[in-house]
Amino acid sequence: MKPLALAILVVVAVAVLASIPVDVRGCAVVLPPNQRVAIAHEEAFIVWDEKTKTEHFIRSANFHSSSYSFGFLVPTPTPPDLDVVYDDLFHELEAITAPKVEYREQVKEVIKPFLPECPFASTPVLRDVTLGATHGQFRAPEGEVEVLEQKRVGDFDVAVLYFRSGEGDGPERGQQELAKWLAKNGFEAPPGIEPWLSKYVNDQWCITAFKIAKGTSENRAKLPVDYLDHTLRPIRMSFKTEKPFYPYREPAVEHPRPDKTNRLLRVYLAATTRYTGRLGDGTQPWPGETVWAGPVSLPRWPDIFKLAKLVDPPLKDGKSAFTPPESAEMWLTEFEDRSSPRPAVDEVYFEPSSDPVPVARPPLIITRTQIVSVTPWWHLAIYLGVPFLLVFGGLIACRLFRRA
Repeated sequence: MKPLALAILVVVAVAVLASIPVDVRGCAVVLPPNQRVAIAHEEAFIVWDEKTKTEHFIRSANFHSSSYSFGFLVPTPTPPDLDVVYDDLFHELEAITAPKVEYREQVKEVIKPFLPECPFASTPVLRDVTLGATHGQFRAPEGEVEVLEQKRVGDFDVAVLYFRSGEGDGPERGQQELAKWLAKNGFEAPPGIEPWLSKYVNDQWCITAFKIAKGTSENRAKLPVDYLDHTLRPIRMSFKTEKPFYPYREPAVEHPRPDKTNRLLRVYLAATTRYTGRLGDGTQPWPGETVWAGPVSLPRWPDIFKLAKLVDPPLKDGKSAFTPPESAEMWLTEFEDRSSPRPAVDEVYFEPSSDPVPVARPPLIITRTQIVSVTPWWHLAIYLGVPFLLVFGGLIACRLFRRA
């Protein structure tokens, strides 16, 4: 029996990390000693092809780190096909699941001022906005780490690795060799990374290592001076798997966070029906909630798939990465996980939901208020009564004057 399992990478981030549009995380982070890293915000788009058992996984994350050296690892059951995608992908998805805008009209009566107003003054309109409710050509010797592929993808230097076990090699040998690989490449594995690696060695999974390439742009404006901020382009990973999943499991290591904001994980899943998520075998709950789910009309999908580079350009064999259905509508389901710390003890697996009812965010209600001036009865009494009293009083005064 030869267990396979791929492993690791590292990334070198330069001055303050804060935003990575579709890099991968939620798996494992590798840092030099006494350094810190945290992820405040993550977005992922998963397209599930049930016929071919292929998952297309795209992610965007916001990294905060105190180190110039930084690495992260992404486990997959099979070696992935990698490509950089367009930055506008998640903007398009957000537009689909955004709350609907409802315009409402209402009339608000305002008491008309007693004194006349300037005839050229305009009546204001008030608006109230409220929220309603492939393997490589060269095989490594047994007992060593094999690099399946190395290339530049977007802003990343990428290496796809796995441990080729020999006779008598167990997960412990695999995790040790992977740790040696990290150290040889200038990264020291933190405590807790080896048990994390052991599971994937045992399960014969691959691990893709991403390294931020030299020369990427920096942006220090958003974070304190002791943190690095990188905005990098999103990357698509396409691989075979029995069921769609999000790489949620993390090493049992806590890095201090550079701020007190909660981590936000947003996952979009495109499939033939509504899906739900569960943590591992489902014995523990996943705090992710479904905030939007519904069928999306076929004319909207070509733009999304093009932004994700699923239909163009073709793969090495000349075929597209994904063949969209021609007739049936596809569903888009959006999940939000705001838990911190996360119960990251396993991956999040997705399966068809037993509830086919669409879910939508509460509508954004914009109320247009029309002001109507109302004259109260006592205004009329004064307007009519005062002239009457003046005239009547004048007549009486005249009669009294004549008599006198």
